[in-house]
Amino acid sequence: MDAARPTGTGEWGITDRGRGVVKPLIEHIVTEDALLALEPEWRNLESRMVKLPFVRFDWVIPWWRHLSTQAKTVRDELFVITFRTAEDGLLGIAPMMLTHRPNLGPLQFRQLQFFGADPNLTEVRGVAATAENMSLIYTWLLDHLGQMPLKWNSAALTGLPAEDLELQKNINLRYATNYWGPDIVNPILLLKPTWEEFRTGLPRNVKESLRKCYNSPKRDGLSFDFEIVSDPADVESALALFFLLHRARSRMPNTVTHLDNFVSLRSQRFLADVCARFAQRGLLRIFQLKYKGAVIATRLGFALGDTLYLYFSGYDPNYRKYSVATTLVAESIKYGIANGFRLLNMSTGRDVSKSRWAPFEVLYRGVEFSPQSRKDILKHRSYRALLKYLRRRPADSWIARTFSRPAR
Repeated sequence: MDAARPTGTGEWGITDRGRGVVKPLIEHIVTEDALLALEPEWRNLESRMVKLPFVRFDWVIPWWRHLSTQAKTVRDELFVITFRTAEDGLLGIAPMMLTHRPNLGPLQFRQLQFFGADPNLTEVRGVAATAENMSLIYTWLLDHLGQMPLKWNSAALTGLPAEDLELQKNINLRYATNYWGPDIVNPILLLKPTWEEFRTGLPRNVKESLRKCYNSPKRDGLSFDFEIVSDPADVESALALFFLLHRARSRMPNTVTHLDNFVSLRSQRFLADVCARFAQRGLLRIFQLKYKGAVIATRLGFALGDTLYLYFSGYDPNYRKYSVATTLVAESIKYGIANGFRLLNMSTGRDVSKSRWAPFEVLYRGVEFSPQSRKDILKHRSYRALLKYLRRRPADSWIARTFSRPAR
C-alpha cells in the first residue's frame, strides 16, 4: 500500500494494489492560487473531456471570480476535489464549493455543490472528466464524501450520467433524504458530410420552415448576410449587441417566454470574461445574421473538438416574421458541416425549437442528499422548505434578499 504524497492544499488518499483495485489520490483545492495552479493539467485533460464548455478551466475560473458569493448571509468556500492515479495522473476534477447559509451561527447550513449556482447560465454542472471515466469519478466522489460527513449537511450532485443505474442505486442505498430532480435534456445533432445530405434527412416540417425562412425575405426584397465573430478584438462589441438582442427577445409578447439571462451586471461581466478567454484560445464563435450591416440576430457558440456548442441567442423582434432565429441555426449548422464538426450541441431543453430538428438526446441527472445523522436530515429538509417558500416570495422581500445570492 503506497502512501500518498502531501501537498499542503488538502487531503490525499492512498493507492491499494492488494486486490487489483486502485483507489485514487485525492486532493482538496481550497485556495484560488491552488486552483489556478491546476491549469496545465486541467487543459491537458480538456482535449479528452466531455464536450461541454461548463467544465472547462475558462468557464470555472470566471464563474468563481464573478458569481461566487462572499456575504454575511451566503458564503461560498472553495472545495474543488481532484482525482489522480499514479499511472494516469489527473483523471477528473469535481469543481465544487461549500455554500454556507447563513455565514455564521448554530443554524448554519452547509451544502456541497458544483460551481454553477446561477440563474440558467451554467446549463450542465458536473465533474470534469472523459466520458469513459465519468461514472468512475462520481463513484470515487461518493466514496470520498462518505468519509467526511461532518464537513457538510447536504450535497447536490448534478451531471450524473442517466444511463448509470448502478451509480444511482449506490446513492439511494448510502445516503438519506434523496431528492432526485428532473433530468436535464441535452439535444445533439449528428452532422452529415454536406448540408444537402443533412437537410434531406430532416423532418418534413423543418424542411418547410427552412424554405419559408429563406424565401420570405427574398419576396420582400430583403437580403441577409451571415457572419462569424471569433477575433478577440471584436468580442466586446459583438457581446454588447448580443446583450441588447437577447433582452429584446425576452420582452417579446405573444410568444414562447424567454428569460433575460444576462439582466445583471455580474452575469454580463462573467460572460464577457468567459468569451474573452475562449476567444483567446480560438474556441469562440459569435454567429450573426445581418441586414444592411446591422445585426438582427445573434447566437453564441463554442468550438469544442468535434462538437459545436450553441449557447444563448437573441434577435430583433422587428424581423420575427422572417424566422431569423431558425435561419441563424441553419447557417450555424452549415458552418459546422463546412468546418468539419461532427456534432452540434443545441444546449439544454426539450422545447420545440430544438426537438423539431430530430436530435438524439443525452440525459443528465441530479440529486440532493444528506448524511445519515438526524441533525443533517432535519437541516436538509428545513433548507429545502425554506427554498420552496422563497420561490413564492417577491424577489425584493427581506427574506429573499437575506438568503439569495446578490443579483448584481
